[in-house]
Amino acid sequence: MIVLPARNEGPRVGRVVAEVRRILPDVEVIVVENGSVDDTAEAAARAGATVLRSGPGYARALRAGFAHALAAGAPWVVQMDADEQHPATALPGLLRALEHADLVVGSRFLGAPGYRIPVHRRTAIGALGAWASVFAGQRLSDVTSGLRAWRPEALAALVADFPEDIADANLLVRAVRRGLRVREIATPMRPRAGGRSMHAGPESALFALRMLVLTAHEGLGPRIDRAPPRVGVG
Repeated sequence: MIVLPARNEGPRVGRVVAEVRRILPDVEVIVVENGSVDDTAEAAARAGATVLRSGPGYARALRAGFAHALAAGAPWVVQMDADEQHPATALPGLLRALEHADLVVGSRFLGAPGYRIPVHRRTAIGALGAWASVFAGQRLSDVTSGLRAWRPEALAALVADFPEDIADANLLVRAVRRGLRVREIATPMRPRAGGRSMHAGPESALFALRMLVLTAHEGLGPRIDRAPPRVGVG
């Protein structure tokens, strides 16, 4: 199952859903609309997605989508962005990697990123990745990537107390420290096709500070060295 959090992505979300359906025609696409003031929900439905609604915020949208996927018995769950940054052609590779991991992250920084990332943004992501890697105890290169594939049992271990406001680097650290096998694979991406990133604007500094604090909090919690039992990826 594919989960797409989407806020004010009306001009783009339909194309994302259509691209996913071309690559994985038999897979359900869930769009979780969270506080849009445009036609995001309508555009997603026209493209063939199942539309859910959540409270505002990326983390709340993910939690709603994940809960739906678990209730539906999905054999795997992929989260991706609705801004056309994540190519649907990367999905089969993520699912193959999921055979040997509990969580697979598509990373722009393990190979050619696919587009020119501004120096200041690359530096900021690298610094946050280094910070998260210390607390996780393993190298994490792209901690703000929203392209992630999950085993359902891994999600089940996290969704009950899923973060309320931010679910990026802090969630990766939580996953590692709860005994999940987290793997990154090289995934070239595309620049946003319009719209506004949640990491943009003056509030991005506050977001980064909040992320640093939450990531440290996760890293200072108890570590669990036993992962949940795994089943095959269907």
